[in-house]
Amino acid sequence: MEEQFETLRGRDAQKHIVGKAREVADRVRSTLGPLGFDKMLVDKMGEHLVTNDGATILRKGADRDPVAKIVAQVAKAQEESVFDGTTSTVILLAEFLKQADLLIERGVQPNSITRGYRKALEIATSTAQENSSSADTPYDAARRVAQTAITGKSAEAYIDILSDICARAAEAATPDNIKLIGRPGDPKDAELIEGVVILKQSAYPTDQETYTGKILLLDEELGPPQANVSLSDPAKIAQIAAVQQAYMDERLNAIEEQDIKIVLCQKGMDSRAIQHFRRKGILAVRNIRKSDMHRIAKATNGEVIADLSDIIEDELGTGTCTIRGKEGPNPYIQAVGDNIQVASIILPAPTEQTAAEFSRAMDDAIGVAYITAKNPLTVPGAGSIQARMCHAIKNSEPMVSSRAELAKNAFAEALLVIPITLAETASMDIIDTLYELSMNPNLGVNPISEEVCDMTDVVEPLTLVLTSLNTATSNAISLLRTDEIQKSKPIQETFADDML
Repeated sequence: MEEQFETLRGRDAQKHIVGKAREVADRVRSTLGPLGFDKMLVDKMGEHLVTNDGATILRKGADRDPVAKIVAQVAKAQEESVFDGTTSTVILLAEFLKQADLLIERGVQPNSITRGYRKALEIATSTAQENSSSADTPYDAARRVAQTAITGKSAEAYIDILSDICARAAEAATPDNIKLIGRPGDPKDAELIEGVVILKQSAYPTDQETYTGKILLLDEELGPPQANVSLSDPAKIAQIAAVQQAYMDERLNAIEEQDIKIVLCQKGMDSRAIQHFRRKGILAVRNIRKSDMHRIAKATNGEVIADLSDIIEDELGTGTCTIRGKEGPNPYIQAVGDNIQVASIILPAPTEQTAAEFSRAMDDAIGVAYITAKNPLTVPGAGSIQARMCHAIKNSEPMVSSRAELAKNAFAEALLVIPITLAETASMDIIDTLYELSMNPNLGVNPISEEVCDMTDVVEPLTLVLTSLNTATSNAISLLRTDEIQKSKPIQETFADDML
């Protein structure tokens, strides 16, 4: 039985946890900041991805170690909660564990470290709140944090256009109701569009551009039932054709009786139905994605109908569909309803790879812009808020326990890993950077100009910073209190041993 487990106890377990957490953090550490490096990820099928998004790098990682999985889950939780800050969270978590490990080597018990860390977290939280400020408007605050989120990523060259779109989108809808649509083109032509964008054309050619009225959202094939029989008798064939025509007339008449002006179908559409809609001036669009159908339903206050024979007026949506981009190579249809809490962003990019990277950058930026629009409190970025937290912790009233006090100061030192990492990406002198920050913690690191200076124009959402700090601290404490690891053999190895 023992042979099926690998067990690590005491200091061996603690060293393994610290070492593996630092190893995972080192994978993403060089991606932090405006000069952060990219990583090329290649899967088993040979598909490659170039990105500097920390969450993506960790998600694509294949490390099966339980500690590595926990760190990856920490990053995932941070992204799901506040949309960004995954790299900072993982780096802080690893640094908290590293500082704690040094204290354990000196004889400090993990419970004392826990008390010190919790006290330091309390002081750091108060310091962040005291140093927070709000912009003139939620839009201004959202735009500034979006700029910080985009900085250092492939979309940075278009930061002014994209940050403006992110801020306006954050005011228009929640992130899960904002769809990013990549397409070939110039990123300068990116635009925010109210409602839902359908990347389809009308089922028939039309010069009319705008259709307004009741909207039918249909999740069934709009065509007659097919008879799977082989017939040579013309009378039988005519009889089946008559049944099919009667079936179609019944459904088309039901649509006409409801005074429906727009028919959006998730599946196919028979040619007879298309011709009927053309004659009646009804916009018809077929083969629409399921996700788009549900977003249109939300925007137009309608429902997706599975059976046309059971249609009622309350299930119909109401709104306007506009055919746009006819003059270009990629026309689309804009669906707008009474519910304006739905939006789409057209994101042109020169290549498919670039479009995917732009979308990841915009996902983060829209998320932080949204939480800032709801709570427009921001704190200085560029490592400045971490330097201020460190200064406040070190100058706070000493704790009763000398060991807990050591842990509290170790927590403060760990916070400086953020400005240190920013300085490293710019090849700045680390000692000089730390000295200047210790002399004036209100400054920040500017990797572009390679100096420590006033960086108050770079801001981050207070919510993001506090969430990152709390997540890193709570998980570091949890891992510190682990003194035994039992790992079962992978199932492949177990079967391999049985076959020998």
